[in-house]
Amino acid sequence: MRFIVLLLCLFSVSTVNFTFACECGREGSAGRIFRGKKVDAHKYPWLAHIRSFKNRLFGSFAQCGGSLIDEYHVVTAAHCVTDETGSPTPAANIDVYLGRDKAYSDKTKNNRVSQVIIDSYYKRNNLANDFAILRLSAPVKFTQTVAPICLPNSENGLSKLKVAGWGVVGPSAQSSDDLLEVEVDYYTRSECNDVKANYYLKMNGIPKIMKMYYRIPEVASTHLCAINKKTKGDACSGDSGGPLMHQGSDGRYYLMGVVSGSWAECGQDEDTVGLYTRTLVYKDSIEKIAPNSCWQNLN
Repeated sequence: MRFIVLLLCLFSVSTVNFTFACECGREGSAGRIFRGKKVDAHKYPWLAHIRSFKNRLFGSFAQCGGSLIDEYHVVTAAHCVTDETGSPTPAANIDVYLGRDKAYSDKTKNNRVSQVIIDSYYKRNNLANDFAILRLSAPVKFTQTVAPICLPNSENGLSKLKVAGWGVVGPSAQSSDDLLEVEVDYYTRSECNDVKANYYLKMNGIPKIMKMYYRIPEVASTHLCAINKKTKGDACSGDSGGPLMHQGSDGRYYLMGVVSGSWAECGQDEDTVGLYTRTLVYKDSIEKIAPNSCWQNLN
């Protein structure tokens, strides 16, 4: 098991009685997103708004997204809950909000965190293994506005994916109060490595014809890449930790990845892609930590 486990330290609506033993990924009642659109109310009931405080007395916090995977656990990015040295944020300094459409003007009650679980191989310099799980202090009740997302048994057949979050809406912009989403295109590993190589060559003023003479580190194996090829829509600052989603033919949503980062801030350079930590890499660990999470075959 590749995690270091750190032992640190509701919003009330009518409960829905699900008829399936493993119900997940259904739209509810009808971290950064660049060139996205506003989301219908409670479309993604698993989406979490996460606030990490350095010191609660000062009131300022870092914003991230996350995804509810069962009644106790929220998946997010490791860099959302660690400091500049890689040390974890104390669980007492993290609040998780569920059932929200608006990041700030909605008034749902915060869920406290009892445990922060971070991949022990997380590397801040290149965001490899950028994955964390938060254990909530108390279980949440599943409703039409709070429900878990499905987890995938494979990464087969990916093409169109979706990202959602409350991050900034462009370079030097403010975070969005409204939940936004954008459709992004999946890149194969070879395509992603090619984009990375071309970006690094461009940033260093090196012609592409010289590519064969330079050894550029490949994208971390824990990452997959995506961006909207037409609009260059992407995740932005504040969307980190949020979900990269695939919608199956039956309407269910699957958590394919977690917003991790990019080589350039959203909208600042069109010759780049977004990096997402692959959920499937962590299947064994998630099953041990969150045994009630729901793994499904893609359709």
